[in-house]
Amino acid sequence: MAKVIRGDFPGVGEHGGTPRLPGSIATLNLGPEPGAVGENLRLAGRAIRERCARGPSLRWVVLPELFTCGYSDLGSVHRYAEDAVSGLSARFFAGLARELGIFVAYGFPESGPAGGVFDSANLVGPGGVVATYRKRNLVETTLEYRVFAAGADLPVVEAGGLRVALAVCWDLGFPEVAREAAAGGAELVLAPAAWREPWGAQYALSCAARALDSGIHLASANQIGDYPEARFATPGHVYGPDGARISERLGAASVAPLDPNASELWRSSYGDTLADRGRFVGIGEGPLVVVS
Repeated sequence: MAKVIRGDFPGVGEHGGTPRLPGSIATLNLGPEPGAVGENLRLAGRAIRERCARGPSLRWVVLPELFTCGYSDLGSVHRYAEDAVSGLSARFFAGLARELGIFVAYGFPESGPAGGVFDSANLVGPGGVVATYRKRNLVETTLEYRVFAAGADLPVVEAGGLRVALAVCWDLGFPEVAREAAAGGAELVLAPAAWREPWGAQYALSCAARALDSGIHLASANQIGDYPEARFATPGHVYGPDGARISERLGAASVAPLDPNASELWRSSYGDTLADRGRFVGIGEGPLVVVS
């Protein structure tokens, strides 16, 4: 089940503005340099500052999967693993979030117990790290299964006036993570990704489906560029509770306004797919009986 974290935490009161006010979100579809952690952080800093300067209402930013070191040469990714709270990237983005009054979701390799590594995403606000999510669904056709341990917990936190959860890339290929997050109260799922070609159309379709499944907003940023292992060319976007793409492409960024009441309004008109799930077929009430 989603691990729901409620109440105040460092950073919420420091963000500024009245809770539940509309804000905007940007997914930054960037091409990190493999292994160049410092340069990649500087790239993110420049892109985020530029976007904030152009859109003062910006409240949330999403960066790609494994952004700190790049999704490339997974056999060497352990070299760049870091602590989720005290690591270089967490400290860097906490400073940036504090300076700009925003929340940043980004992918990084996380140091785990006994030398293990997780393909993780952090959500960082003005007060520091507010949530860490470890990718559950590892891609079996890549080295991910050999390199990373699978995650379990799914935190839902209040960030920028919305209840927010995280997912990572291939998690979007299945309904469960986004659905569990929504059942735990999430209104917005932020999903760093490195979704390769030739499956860009499936990436976009999966993002739209996960938003529509549960009537939530979903925002994903994809790695972009040609790498030794694969080509990444489909930018991530922001999707509304109706599954429609709502973001505008502005260079490397996909930017959209978010209405904090959109999920409730959509469910009241279209139907509450969270409440209705299993109501008519008795899911969770025992074996399904097929009547011919």
